Amino acid sequence: MVRVGIYNRCSTEEESQKNALATQVFESREIAEKKGWEIAEQYVESQTGTVAYKRSEYQRLLEDMERGRFEIVMIKSIDRLTRSAKDWYFFLSRLTENQLRLYIYIEGKFYTPDDNLISGIKAILAEDFSRELSKKIKNAHRRRQEKKSGCNITCEMFGWNKVEKDRYEINEEEAEYYRMAFALAKEGKGFYTISRILYELGARGKKGQRISEVQWRKMLYTPRAHGTMILNTRTYNFDAKRYEEVPREEWVVMDGALPPIVSKEYQEEVTAILQKRAAQRKVGGSNCNAQRDGKYELTRKLKCTECGRYYYRTCYASGGKKKVVWKCAAFLEGGRSPHGCDNIHLSEEVLLTCVETAVLQHCEGSKEAEAEILAGSRRVLKRVFEAGNGEGEMKKLEKERGRLLARKELLLEKLLSGVISDGDYENCRGDMDGRLRMLEEKIDGIRKNCLQYNNYEARLEQIEAVIQKERLIRKAKIKEYLRQVHQIKVHKDGELLIAFDKEGRCVEKVSYKGKN
Repeated sequence: MVRVGIYNRCSTEEESQKNALATQVFESREIAEKKGWEIAEQYVESQTGTVAYKRSEYQRLLEDMERGRFEIVMIKSIDRLTRSAKDWYFFLSRLTENQLRLYIYIEGKFYTPDDNLISGIKAILAEDFSRELSKKIKNAHRRRQEKKSGCNITCEMFGWNKVEKDRYEINEEEAEYYRMAFALAKEGKGFYTISRILYELGARGKKGQRISEVQWRKMLYTPRAHGTMILNTRTYNFDAKRYEEVPREEWVVMDGALPPIVSKEYQEEVTAILQKRAAQRKVGGSNCNAQRDGKYELTRKLKCTECGRYYYRTCYASGGKKKVVWKCAAFLEGGRSPHGCDNIHLSEEVLLTCVETAVLQHCEGSKEAEAEILAGSRRVLKRVFEAGNGEGEMKKLEKERGRLLARKELLLEKLLSGVISDGDYENCRGDMDGRLRMLEEKIDGIRKNCLQYNNYEARLEQIEAVIQKERLIRKAKIKEYLRQVHQIKVHKDGELLIAFDKEGRCVEKVSYKGKN
């Protein structure tokens, strides 16, 4: 039996176009079945036809053409496939290279090389139509702004529901998460933390997905939060085949286009905090540590009490081993007095032990810190194991299986209610059964492959034993301790004063016992 791959697409996400897409999907299947063709795959998407690389289903179609999944590609018309003359000729070359045939069902015929000129002209006309459509949309936005007649947005927005054309209302559940994100940002939380906290509290995107830190950042900065829509910030260049920024004076600004989730003053207050924090990071970190950025944890923390200069890290080889010693900057420049400095040198290994002792005194024990580090490593390792054994992929497949089973039940209800005919029911059920079989095969395959990963605890215990043996926990603890230390004053007699705050109120005194 001849196999066919069907490609269906509509141009926007308007509701009327979604209905048109559903009709297109149904009629294309009906035509293929009447011709006795086996439907190997159907590619359905609702994306613009001007940018081919952003259409996931179109890219999947090209990949399956290379794999030889079918002998025929079916489309409704050229503009449903692409509106770019360049992309059209690229598609034709892939079609010819893989010895496939193209059936355009609105014309009821196969594409042949003789149609090349005419179809090329059609593609150019379709591209020209896209240019004109883009201009009309921009002009419509400007007219809406001038007349204050509303803002018709085709995509779904987190925090609002579209109730009718040009009219939106706040989705209170989503808006509550939105306001929490502002509050967390004001408290000093980063976007990754905001994303994690709100996901754990139940925040989900319009399609049920986790909202990433990048998305939360955009949502906190966009003026949409206080009800203002800014449109026409970029435009598609049909000649260069890329999006370009639009000058600010040409933006379409629509105040009051949406009901506000937060006030403009509150949003400006939060974004000012975010911008200040971002500027500090560019300079070199938070206020207290901005002057201390360096390659090593001890950089600009060790200060000489003899001359007031900082210590710097030096390395040399001794007995085939690498030795690391911190020396006063004045000594490195001029040696001992009178031109340099007579303060002691510090072996990094001994110095780190001194820091650990000081932190133990300061924190009154470190068992909790060690347990926390070990627990953190267990969590990370478990996530790695779970990723390796395909559990995440299996959950996705099982979720898809659940959706298909629900659709089968709904299909049966429609049959019993007389909404669809027996023939339609059999066709749709057969397609669903085929997809279910494929899902079951994939799930079984993952289960077989993950048997070797099932014993988490035994593997974790082995790794923890290695961690303890190699003293990795101690190294991790010391690294964390050094983050807590503000400054270490080095005295010539070997006394180290380790300060844990900028004001010098929390200080621990230890004695350096290394060789100089």
